[in-house]
Amino acid sequence: MSRKITKISKNIIFSLAIPAVTYVFFRVLCEATGHPGFGVGSDLQTIIYTSVYSGLIALAMFLNLTSGRLDFSIGSTLVLATILGGNIAKELRCSGIVFLLITLAIGALIGLVSGLVYVILGLPPMVVSLGLAMIYEAIGFIFNKAKGVKLIGKSDLLIYARAPENIILIIIVLAILVFLMEYTRFGYNRNALVSGQKIAVDVGINEKKNAVLCYVLAGAMLGIAGCVYLSKYGMMTPETGLSSSSYFMSAFLPIFIAGAIGRYSSAPIAVFIGAVTQAFLTSGFARMGMSNSAQAIVNNIIVLAFLIYSSNSYIFLEQRMFKEKLEAAKAARMKRQAK
Repeated sequence: MSRKITKISKNIIFSLAIPAVTYVFFRVLCEATGHPGFGVGSDLQTIIYTSVYSGLIALAMFLNLTSGRLDFSIGSTLVLATILGGNIAKELRCSGIVFLLITLAIGALIGLVSGLVYVILGLPPMVVSLGLAMIYEAIGFIFNKAKGVKLIGKSDLLIYARAPENIILIIIVLAILVFLMEYTRFGYNRNALVSGQKIAVDVGINEKKNAVLCYVLAGAMLGIAGCVYLSKYGMMTPETGLSSSSYFMSAFLPIFIAGAIGRYSSAPIAVFIGAVTQAFLTSGFARMGMSNSAQAIVNNIIVLAFLIYSSNSYIFLEQRMFKEKLEAAKAARMKRQAK
């Protein structure tokens, strides 16, 4: 029992270490440089919103990226689901919960279309997603005569950009994803495919079915993210020329952070912890007056650092295993000599 408690405590500490250190670093740095207010008041509300919004996008991208499917249609799916769901909710004059369910359902439907197109055509996912991204952008542009969606002033609908609604929302999403990933056949099959696709397929796992389900779940996450975005800004304009691809650029850092702490936490929780860390970075840089271009440079450097670590983490594991075996051999030799 004590060993289990120790393991759980260790997992919690290592999972929260990166965001905790990031928060303390910027809190001290901002106070020392005359930029108070980091992580409190309105800044805390912004951090929570950014964590939830970018976390949902990162979760959607994570579902396919870790299976070798880079989906360039993530941004266009988010935009299209938001425009369609927002206008439908506006016409129906429904509540905030119904608005959320509508955008979620439309996002899941778009994800289903993406998944079916991918498995039917059998083309590389990058090629399929680029084509679908242009199609989704065109549909979003044509719908409502290129006006997008405007819900400014609809306070009964736009409730997911503030606490505690957005906190409750992300807790529910994470709980569902953890259950699906850890305790269902879908999650077991997905983990098996991620670990070794050929072996998993050879033992009877349906890779195409699992891929379609991943696209559906990703679409649902993007629908929810669009609902959160619309709650913050009140409007969404259509995108063209693959400009929607900018929406998923913020998803890479949370995913790489999740890769670094994945052994200590469930994958969805690790991705969200990465999103929280990124929100601390963004808020800290903004509080210190750093320009958007400078923030992008620093964020990309951090992404590169985590990518290098993730790609070479096996080296550290091999060194630790070699050290443990060497110490065990020395101990055994000393024991024999003592006899």
